[in-house]
This record gives sequence, structure tokens and C-alpha cells, in this order.
Amino acid sequence: MATREDTINIALGEVLADLRKGWTVRAEESGGVLKEGGRPDVLVLESAGWPVVVEAERTNHANAEQDAKARLRKHPADSDFPIETAIALVYPPDLHDVNGAKLRAAIRSTDRLEYALYTASESGVPDRLPESGWLTGGVRDLAMLIHRAAAPAPRVERLVNTLEHGVSSAAGAFERKHGERTGPGIGPQIAEILGQSDDQGGQTRLMAMTVLINALIFHESLAQAAFLIGDRRPVAPVRQFNSSSSGFDQHALINEWEAILKVNYWPIFATAGKILDKLPTATADVVLQPLWDAAQRLIRGGVTKSHDLTGVIFQRLIADRKFLATYYTRPAAAALLAALALPADRPPRGSSWGDADAIGALQIGDFACGTGTLLSAAYQRVSLLHELHGGDPKALHPKMMKSGLHGLDVLNIAVHLTAAMLAGGHPDVPFGGECLLTMPYGRWGEGKRDVAVGSLNLLAEHVQAGLIEHASAVTAGGRKPENVRDLINRVAHGAFDLVIMNPPFTRPGGQEGKKKGTGNPAFAAFDVPRATQKRMTESLKHLRGGSPLAKGNAGLPAEFVDLALRKLNAHGSLALVLPLSAVSGVDWEPVRQRLISEFNEIIVITIAQPRNPHRSFSADTDIAECLVIARRDAGTPTRAYFAVLAERPASISEGHLVALQIRRQIKRGATRRLDSTTMGTTPLHLGEDYAGYLLECELPEDGPWPLVGIADGTLAQVAHHLTHGQLHGLASPSSAPIRIPVTPIQNIGGTGPYHMAINWNLADGTPQGPFDVLSPPESPVSIYPILWAHDAKAERPLVVEPDSEGRIKDWPSDQEIINRKAEEIAATAAPVHYNRDLQFNAQSLIVATTERECIGGRAWPSVILDDPHAKRAFALWSNSTLGLLMHWWVSNKSQAGRGSTTITTIPNVPTLDVRQLTARQKKIAEEAFAA
Repeated sequence: MATREDTINIALGEVLADLRKGWTVRAEESGGVLKEGGRPDVLVLESAGWPVVVEAERTNHANAEQDAKARLRKHPADSDFPIETAIALVYPPDLHDVNGAKLRAAIRSTDRLEYALYTASESGVPDRLPESGWLTGGVRDLAMLIHRAAAPAPRVERLVNTLEHGVSSAAGAFERKHGERTGPGIGPQIAEILGQSDDQGGQTRLMAMTVLINALIFHESLAQAAFLIGDRRPVAPVRQFNSSSSGFDQHALINEWEAILKVNYWPIFATAGKILDKLPTATADVVLQPLWDAAQRLIRGGVTKSHDLTGVIFQRLIADRKFLATYYTRPAAAALLAALALPADRPPRGSSWGDADAIGALQIGDFACGTGTLLSAAYQRVSLLHELHGGDPKALHPKMMKSGLHGLDVLNIAVHLTAAMLAGGHPDVPFGGECLLTMPYGRWGEGKRDVAVGSLNLLAEHVQAGLIEHASAVTAGGRKPENVRDLINRVAHGAFDLVIMNPPFTRPGGQEGKKKGTGNPAFAAFDVPRATQKRMTESLKHLRGGSPLAKGNAGLPAEFVDLALRKLNAHGSLALVLPLSAVSGVDWEPVRQRLISEFNEIIVITIAQPRNPHRSFSADTDIAECLVIARRDAGTPTRAYFAVLAERPASISEGHLVALQIRRQIKRGATRRLDSTTMGTTPLHLGEDYAGYLLECELPEDGPWPLVGIADGTLAQVAHHLTHGQLHGLASPSSAPIRIPVTPIQNIGGTGPYHMAINWNLADGTPQGPFDVLSPPESPVSIYPILWAHDAKAERPLVVEPDSEGRIKDWPSDQEIINRKAEEIAATAAPVHYNRDLQFNAQSLIVATTERECIGGRAWPSVILDDPHAKRAFALWSNSTLGLLMHWWVSNKSQAGRGSTTITTIPNVPTLDVRQLTARQKKIAEEAFAA
């Protein structure tokens, strides 16, 4: 006999209740469940009190959707919040005819549940995820979605606005009382506590207010949990220190924080206490009142049960972010990255996710932790998977906080927020120590004779004990650590199972924009003097040793990749947010080589969007980015997967679901390949929504990994095959490919000099290049004509005119050397020139020719063909659709709409092998060119 629907609902409720201890599940209960009346099939209340309804049907998808939408904005009797998220669920046939224990077992084992998430919106029309079709999965997948859905984006955004308003109001009140920014004033003193300068923009003061409100919120979460301090008494609630008549008792509040510090939570309360102690009594009250008003609204919104949102506004407050480039990772991207690095079907260390000993021994690190978003996302996933497989996350918490989670940054407020996010999940659970460190940056130590480069000091095989002691003391408000040797061991080489990180994007040589005149911008934060910057650069070179990973202009991100590789153990995983140039830029070649040689599974995630901000996984940056996930697994062949998303995930739930689809396709083992002669990709769908595609690729021995941000994967397959001399896809799928002789440019000729060899001067004026470049040319017929810069209007025909001329520099002391260099440069003059920086939607030429030989410059380096009679055939091919395809395929596409090459990568561009053309074919090319 068919099982009744309400029976299945009750069984589902029982299974969900067993999966998580942190929520309350009510299934098919009647009588006052909703204030407006009605009986939800399943009502789940998360620990923060936010409700989620599941409306289920045996076969009727339309009814499930209608019922789910009808529950939105209804009010559960035992929750302070309305229902803003509801899930429509349809049971598979294998649940229709079983009962009792067999029914619960069938629910646990099925992977054929169909469901869709509805979220209330301001417009009144609920948002649906997916927009069309249905998600599929098992009951643990459903439980994860319920957990994510319990914090709907609209409500979180309202709380974010509340937090920002409270911080801004308090900072404004402080500003009105203490506007001075120099001398012995309160503002500079507080800035010193934070390791900052009291900046004109007021960001340091906003940071100070953020530290205080975070401490107030965490204080209240401890009080709500009856956390015991001192003589085993519970923490007093914040309201006890706030009188309606006299305002906040500043010193009593500081004393309570001191009592908490005797147990732990140094990163949270030490800095906050020092800031509060600096404030005059009158100032303390006018600052604390708006902060506490905002904190109470946040607490009523459930923030003491979910500390994720504190980081959401951090990027608006952080000082020196343009120098340190500590861009904030979007929560959706963090969820995507963590889910890919910690797949549910492959527990770390080969254990079960429910194995408390194995999971408790995990080592996870972020050496540029910023707001703690990535480290928190990884910890939340570990904790949730542990709980869904029968573990106790509360019992796991002290182990993870003491020795499993490692967050380091140069900003004390970053470590403060990271500590709050990590500890906030179970504030009532004490733990013995933590490895959250504010790393020295610039001069440090009592005499400040030494210099430090933040977390990159950990590149050293043997870390200075004094450095770690100093870092721990700064984090703990001046308290010397008792366990320096233990801290050093925790951050040792080869200690980590996972390094997850969004490293700073600053380049050592970058002098653009606001960084002009700053010496080395990578070390120019916090007003570091030029002399110290130089010493920091030298120190980093010494720490790096012989590692080639930070070659050229790859800069600090590559240094942090080097650090991550040194810290991972033999079976560890890497999960990084990197600039897109990491997979295609020439300076990143050593990093790619290390990944190929050391990792057995590599996943690269990019976004196919036309504008850089939409190709980024971080907030507040216009740099195109990628996610790189790599796992070491000795004895297995390297497999590389490239996922190209149609757009970046819009929510944490969507980020998690996209990761789930990628992992499912990889696990199936049937992913389409780039080199397959059968065209097509493996699509990624959320329901019927197209989310992107996946291709398995054989990584090249050297050079760029070109499959990044490409919307049409089949076009990538065509380009790949063409580099091997076969043109597929012009006729029917079954037709034979057209064979075309293709070879790298280096096999048919060479390239001229780098433009800096033509006209560069050292900082002291000493010439390195023999010419001054005059644009436009001064002479009607130049002796040294140069094709130097781009003029898109003039570069429409195949034949262009030189836009500049070279004039030999006067340098009496070394004129002979200058003249000889000029002769060498002049000898590279050629009639063929390659576009280094093609903008696809604005420029017509990849290869330009000139009537007379000229020197190739910055935008147009010369190509010196072995067969000068092949120049027109080469130009025709390069400017054809197929030549454009080859340039596009191997160029650096990190800037939207551009395909950039360098003087060192042009030789690798595939081109027509003009050596194989017959005399007749060359003649036809000449005629076509002339036409």
C-alpha cells in the first residue's frame, strides 16, 4: 500500500532532526504552529531563530511550489522572525511504498530528492533558486541548503546596514570631540593601538569603532551562553554597564573584559579594552551608546548566533587597502572555494567526516586572513559536514580553535574580526589558546632594528622565536605568550592539510595610480619609510632563497603561493583566489610548473563576463580573478579541470550548489575533454539554469593555461585543435578535419628588442636604451623610423606608417657604447610587427606591415622572418579569423576585451607555417595582399 504523504513528511523531519543538533524540526504538527494558522509540512528553526519551511509532495511539483510560496512572510509561533525562505520538495518514487525504519533508511540513502528554494523579496514576487527546473540530491544536500537558506540575503543586508550605521555614528561622535589628527591627541593614540596612522579619510577611526562594536556583540553572546569567568560566575550582560541616568560605566566594562581575558578571547577583547581605556569618560559614553544601540538590533537579528556578517562591511573600513590590496572575498565565492577544497565525498586524511579524532587533527591556514571570511567558510564547512555525519561540532570546537585554525595578517583588526567569526559559532565553549597572529610589518622589536614582511617571514625554514612572540603579544594586547615553541610548530613547513587564501595583489614594481613615488608599493603601507622598504625587499629576497616562484612582476601573490606550498603536507590541498594572470601570465610560469609537478588534481574556476568587475571573486576590485584548487595525492596521474561560470554566484547557497555540481561531474568520471575530437563541453546546471561548463584538460608542459573566462567551450576546442594543425567544426561533426600547417612563430623567425632596450633611462638618468623616441617624427624621412604606439584609426589597413622616429642620445662619457647599441637596435628593423596589446572590440590588426623596414616599439615589436618573401602571407594569416583565433587562444586575457602578449610570449603564438608554402601559394598571397 502507498505510504501516506504526511508519513513521509514525519520521517523526513525525524531524519533532519538527527542530522543537526543546532536546530529544531517540527513535522506535520497541528495547532498554533503559525500565528496566521496553517500546518507546514516541515518547519526548521535554526539556532539563530530564523525559520525555514519545507513543503513536500509525492509527485505534484506545482502543488509543492504553490504551498512553499504561500508560507512566505507567515510567522511561526515560537520564532521572532517571519518565514523568508521556503523549500518546495518532491519525493522520488522509491519513497512512495515503504514505512517505518525502512522509510527513514530510504530517506537517508536516496539521492533523488527534487527541491527548489524560494526567498521573499521586496517586490513581492519571491526569488527562486534555481529560476527554472529542480535541484537534486540527498537529504544531507537538503540539510545544507536549509542551513544556508536560514540566513536569507535580504535580512543579512539589513543587518549589514545596521552595523555600518552604528559604526559610522560612533565614529562621527568621536570626530566631533577629537578632530585633531596629530600630536598627543586621542585619535593618534588609538591609531597607534591599531598599528595605523590617524588618516584624513577617517578609516582608522571607523576601524576602532568596529573593534568596539564587535567586542560588545561578542560580550553579549558570552552572557547569553552563561559563560563562566573569575570565581565561576557567568559573564554579566552588557546592559548592566549602561545606566539610563549616567550612561556607560566605562571602567566597569573594561574590568569585565579583563575578567573574560583571564579565560581567553585575547584577539577580541585586548585591543577593544585598550581603545576603550584611552577614551575620556564623556567620549566613551557618546561612542558606546550608538554602538550598543546598533549591537542590540544586530543581536535581535540573530548575529550572536552567526558572526559571518561582521566581515561583510570590512572592505569599507580597512585602512591602506590600495597598498595592501586586502580585498574582501565575497561570501558566495568563499562558499564555492571551501566546498571545492573540502568535498563531502572525500573526507580529509582518508577518514570519515564523523571521525572526531581525525577531523579534530586537521590543520587549516590562511596567511592573509583579512576579515576571516575564507577561514570561517572552511571551518563552517568542516563543522557542518562533521555534524551531518554524526559528529558533535561543539565538542570539535576547542580542538579546532586551539590547533586546527590558523589566521595571520599584518592588521590587528583583521585578526580581531577573524577571531570573532571563528569563536562566535560556540562562544560558550572555552578553548586553550589559538593561533591567530598579527604579524610584524616593517620595523619591529624593542630597538626596531629588524624588519619584517608580515606572514612572508614564515617562508623561513626556522622561524625566529622573537618574531612569533612579538606577533602573539600584539594580538593579545601586549601579553607575552607562554607557548612560543608550540606556535612555531603549528605554522611549520609541511604541517597543513589545507591552505585557503586570497593573497594581497600588490606587485613589487607597480608604480601606477596612487602608488607613484612610494618606493616599493608592496611594502608602502602604514607610512613605512623608503629605507625600511628597501630593507624589507632585501629581507624577502633572503627568505625566498632560491625559489623562482616570484619571478618578474608576479609579486606578492606568488610569494604567498610559495608560502602555501611550503606549509602544505604530503596530502594537502590548496584553495586560492588569484589574479587571472596566474594561469596565463608569463611571470607566473614558475608557479604553474610547481602546480603541475606537485599536485594530482587541479581545478581552475573563471567567469565568462565582458567586464573585469564581473570577472572577480573579490569585492571592490576591478581585477579579473580565478579560483585555483589543487590536491596532492601521491601515485595518481595529474588531472586538471577548468570550470567557466556564466556569472559569479550571487549568494552563499548558489556558491555551494555550483561547487556541488562541479564535484558531481568530476566524480562521474565522464567530463568532456578539451582535446576530444567530439565537440562539446560538460554543462553545469542548477536545475534547468545554465551555470557554466566544465572541461578536463591536459596541461601544457609550459606556457599559459588558456581555457579561462571563455564563454564558448567548443570554440576553445576548435582553437586547441588548430594549434595542432587540424581545423574541426566547419562542417558536420562527423566530417574529417582540415589539415593546416601550424607552427610557433619562433620556428619561422625571431622578434626584435624589448621596448625598454630602445629608450629606457635609469633613475639617475644613465641611458640603457640608445634612442630618444620622438612622436610624431621630426624628419620627413626618418633615419630610424619606429612603430611605437597604438593609433587605432590609423591602423585599419594592412600597411601602416611609422608613428615615431629614434634620435641617438648624446652621452659624451659613453657615446661609443650608445652608438654601438643604436646600430644593434637598427639592425632589428623589419617590415612586419606584432600587436602586443590587442583590444578585440577596437583594433583591426594583429600584424601590421610597413613599406620600409622600421624598428618595432612598445606596442608593435618587430617580427624578423627567416623568409622575407613570406611577410605578406604571414600578415594575411595573422589578420584572418584563424589568425585572430590563435592570438586569442594563447594571449593573456586578464583584462576584459584584450588579448595581451609580451616580447617573450610572441614566439610561442601558433601561426601558419609559411616554410611549407609553395612558390605558387606565396604568389597567391602576394596578390591577395595587394587586393
